[in-house]
Amino acid sequence: LQNYMKSVYQRKSEDIPQYPLVYYVFDILYRDGFDLRAVPLRDRKNLLQETLTSGEQVRLIDFYEKNGEQVFRAAVKNGLEGVMAKRLDSLYASGKRSDDWQKIKATMSDEFIIGGYSVKSGERAGTLSSLLLGNFNEEGKLIFAGHVGSGFNETNLADLRNRLDALKVSKSPFAEIPQLNAPTTWVKPELVAEVKFSEWTEDHRLRHPVFLRLREDKSPDEVNPATLPVPKNMPKGNEMKNTLAQMQNPLYDFTINVENNAISLTRLDKVLWPATKLHAAYTKRDFLTYLIEVSPYLLPHLKDRPLTMSRYPDGINGEHFWQRHWAHPTPEFIQKVGISDEEGVRSEYLICNNLASLVWLGQAADLELHTWFSRTSPSPDIKGKKDLKALLDMPDFIIFDLDPYIYAGHEAAGEEPDLNREGFKHTAEVAVWLKEILDEMKLKAFVKTSGKTGIHVYVPIIRRLDYTAVRAAAETIAKYLEQKHPEKITTEWRQEKRRGKIFIDFNQNVRGKTLASIYSPRPGPEAGISTPLRWEELGKIYPTDFNFTSLPSRLQKTGDLWADILDAKQELRP
Repeated sequence: LQNYMKSVYQRKSEDIPQYPLVYYVFDILYRDGFDLRAVPLRDRKNLLQETLTSGEQVRLIDFYEKNGEQVFRAAVKNGLEGVMAKRLDSLYASGKRSDDWQKIKATMSDEFIIGGYSVKSGERAGTLSSLLLGNFNEEGKLIFAGHVGSGFNETNLADLRNRLDALKVSKSPFAEIPQLNAPTTWVKPELVAEVKFSEWTEDHRLRHPVFLRLREDKSPDEVNPATLPVPKNMPKGNEMKNTLAQMQNPLYDFTINVENNAISLTRLDKVLWPATKLHAAYTKRDFLTYLIEVSPYLLPHLKDRPLTMSRYPDGINGEHFWQRHWAHPTPEFIQKVGISDEEGVRSEYLICNNLASLVWLGQAADLELHTWFSRTSPSPDIKGKKDLKALLDMPDFIIFDLDPYIYAGHEAAGEEPDLNREGFKHTAEVAVWLKEILDEMKLKAFVKTSGKTGIHVYVPIIRRLDYTAVRAAAETIAKYLEQKHPEKITTEWRQEKRRGKIFIDFNQNVRGKTLASIYSPRPGPEAGISTPLRWEELGKIYPTDFNFTSLPSRLQKTGDLWADILDAKQELRP
């Protein structure tokens, strides 16, 4: 489009080629007095084909209702960036992004805010050698993401330099001054650049970035927030990549080497989640590959926490059993802890503190990772010596488990409600009300989908109170919220009393009880993943947005939204 505009303005110059202008039409929002934005995409596409005929200057976009992966491969093979994937029943969302439309790219790319530029002596005289890029975080601070010094041409270099010089400032706009590789000029963070890159480095920098274009259509406020820092206790990137590479073995039974430990994998072709309209079948290989891929983000949340295994040896439609204790021999890399119950009976629990343990649990068909809310480690909030019982008696969090009892309409008598948009919408509304109460109490809360129908809210607390006190606090808050919204909220234990309302379960705050861990798959037909959210995402996302395919790519963009949850501990006693 920029080349076309130049050919218009400089038409008299013989050096400027005459670029054609083609209008590609992909949707129809209005026709004959009717607003069509609330009409499903499938019907809009049919109407569009009846309305317009492709010609030299107006062309209809080709679309395919099946074989998406094949279309994507063909697009990449022909030098295109990728494809747009849209739900056929999606409506047109004006003025905002919708998860019903996804941009599937062959290479990673994103938008970044320009905070400065550098010029190396003798290089690109009069223009610039690289741009300094960043994104705003949730506190409004500009976080440095790296330099980009390739992808420019003489024309856009000169234009960029002119535009940036008009935005010069004396002080760095970044929260922390980045390491500089040449004399640098700071600018107001007002211009947005689209950049492609191969991956994020472990210190959260762009690897092999290439400048694509300025995004004239975007303001800095519309750019994705800064990715959070790489989580602590992360396994070495090479170890994860090496393990992932071994999963490419075409055999269904083989031995994999993880952190110098041999683990036998069997029946990798077994279907654990059958196919539905929402997703293809997920096999044991898919499940293990997912665990390995998200291990840098998942392992810190499992660290030092006793596990309750939730096993499905023949998939989610087969036999299921809970397994708190492991009475059989285990490999040396599996950590165990002996815990006594109220009667003094001592049993061994497993702890997953390394990638090898995670792969071993996957091989054992532990489809859900259920962890205690207390840990065997005293850091970061307990000083001095504490025995194991004292550590496990004090939870890291207050837990609120929000479950909708708003039914889809096809459930059999006595069944729990199935996932439905109306139920989840009201659950998100109650979660926001809960946050408002916690904000008034100066308690920071973290939110995630349960991976099924509900929402989990975690409040990190300094470990000075036992489960009895923490449960009492959770009960007080839940019942206060119930009194404020009795028509929408219930704390009733009897299921028949919950119908049509959102159940706030505060009874999870008990020693030895567990919830599905952050990033844990769930054994429902949707193959959902318990996924952390930004609070402002409530009402915009739906649990089926997160699965084995979509979550790893989300993590590459957002990082671990709960990476600092143990550093955000608050004093509950006041």
